Amino acid sequence: MTRVFASVLPLLFLIISGCAAPQPLSSDRIEQKVELLSHDLLQLHSSINPDAAALVAETAIEYSSELAKIYRITGSPRQHNLLVNLGIRQRGLCFHWTDDLLQKMQSLKSEYFDFHSAVAHRNSDLREHSSVVVTFKGAPFSSGIVLDGWRYSGDLYWIDINSDSYTWSPRYLKQNRKNH
Repeated sequence: MTRVFASVLPLLFLIISGCAAPQPLSSDRIEQKVELLSHDLLQLHSSINPDAAALVAETAIEYSSELAKIYRITGSPRQHNLLVNLGIRQRGLCFHWTDDLLQKMQSLKSEYFDFHSAVAHRNSDLREHSSVVVTFKGAPFSSGIVLDGWRYSGDLYWIDINSDSYTWSPRYLKQNRKNH
């Protein structure tokens, strides 16, 4: 076992040493992103309160950035996954981002939005990916917007669920949702 680790150590060092920590977003960039995401959230339904959309946008953007600090992200998502899988970091896999962001979004207790845990490529060891999907309250999952903090290491990425390169489905079956 130590022989394998010794042969992997130089490779790991090269990967890590070439990584720079993700740069925090400037306040101007955060403001711009909040405005853009708020606009997209308002497109989900005409009855959404703009202040509610802004709160969801600001929370998602700022908390994704905070999670990058909590997880001690030092490079690309895949590089960080390697650190987690080797036991060097404790958290930061896509499902960690999803679970933590989902909990934060649900704590808003929004009267306009539902937040869902989503998965793409379920049960694929190398391709499975999780994210949060936000929909208008009571609207179908397929009408939502993907909120993905993992994809750009804390710089929140979002996209209409039907425009993403991933094909999303609910992560948990309905009977299990109360547990997640």
